[in-house]
Amino acid sequence: MSEQKTKVEAAIDATYLVTPKQLRHASTRRSNRKVEEIRGLLRALALEKGPGRQLPTIRELCTLFNTSSATLTAALDLLETENIIHRKERQGIFVATSINRKNIHVLFNASSLSNVGQSPFWSILLANLLKESEQHANFKNEQYHFHFLWQPHGQTLSAEYINLLKISQADACILIGANARYQDHTSALQIPHVTFAGGGDITVQVAFQESDQQALHWLVQQGCKKIACIEPIYRTQSSESCQKLFQRLLPGLGLSVYPELFRQASILPSPYGRELTYQEQGYMVTKELFTSFREHRPDGMYIADDMMASGALVAWEELGLRPGGDIKIISHVTPGSPILFGKTRAMATIEIEPIDIVRALFSLLDTAMASDYKPDDVEYFIRPRLRPPSA
Repeated sequence: MSEQKTKVEAAIDATYLVTPKQLRHASTRRSNRKVEEIRGLLRALALEKGPGRQLPTIRELCTLFNTSSATLTAALDLLETENIIHRKERQGIFVATSINRKNIHVLFNASSLSNVGQSPFWSILLANLLKESEQHANFKNEQYHFHFLWQPHGQTLSAEYINLLKISQADACILIGANARYQDHTSALQIPHVTFAGGGDITVQVAFQESDQQALHWLVQQGCKKIACIEPIYRTQSSESCQKLFQRLLPGLGLSVYPELFRQASILPSPYGRELTYQEQGYMVTKELFTSFREHRPDGMYIADDMMASGALVAWEELGLRPGGDIKIISHVTPGSPILFGKTRAMATIEIEPIDIVRALFSLLDTAMASDYKPDDVEYFIRPRLRPPSA
């Protein structure tokens, strides 16, 4: 008897003891699903009718879609917000003239901007993205929506943003610092998309290995025998470290490898109780290399980050060493950045243009949107430019 009572009580608990709040939530979910369904049907009808054409009346639409006027009105409100339709008082519902406008979403990982001690590369890249999207919007039938997310660099796009793209009926998207692939390499997005500093069907990358090879060959051409290199950790997360590359190539050039002259600056301990800026790291590494290894003091140095090069220049000045004279220097620079302005006359530079990255993203997205989109693995590399010293 007690067992039977327990079963009855369990059935009552599961079936009848539902709070009013739970009922409202369930009702809301059903209502939202119905609004989304009607919204999709209305959107399809508007696309079929074409720009400027009139849609049926509210009563006719309710009959056509077998729905209530409240649900239909909610769906119409959403479509009017998206500029798909517009309502004229006493005239009816009309398809917007901009119905064929492409909605393109740009998702930018703002964690790239969080470290004030990093190169201004990311802020310059963002400025170019904003400028290029404005130009496209002015001359093409496209509308751009920017979203700033915060997550570890290169991590798969969160479900929140994947749903955002679905709900907003995005036609395409550009991802900066986020991955459009799951761990099993399946695609998280079914719309045309391009990525930078992440992963996806179409990926734009900087040819870091080519820039490292350019730097090495330039230093060898200058007669350098003891070559040092410092690089930030973000380089080695996405490509072969310059240390491994140099260790592989130097013997073939008849030169010795000095492992103690290679540094990943980000692993340095901070004496200040905070994360070191890249300038401070460049300063400390350079000071160490040129005071601790007098027997193997470098005669050539490659610096894979402009902020680190800025710190290294301060160290050389304190040590009384002349770049271009006592030591040959080649460094990455970001065109448009003020970090090394007026300081590169005696050093070679490797330029990586943010605008080249942005133009490649837009060009590749245009191509993907213009054809039948078939997800694939496409990699496009931005080639660096080497500029010799001007002094």
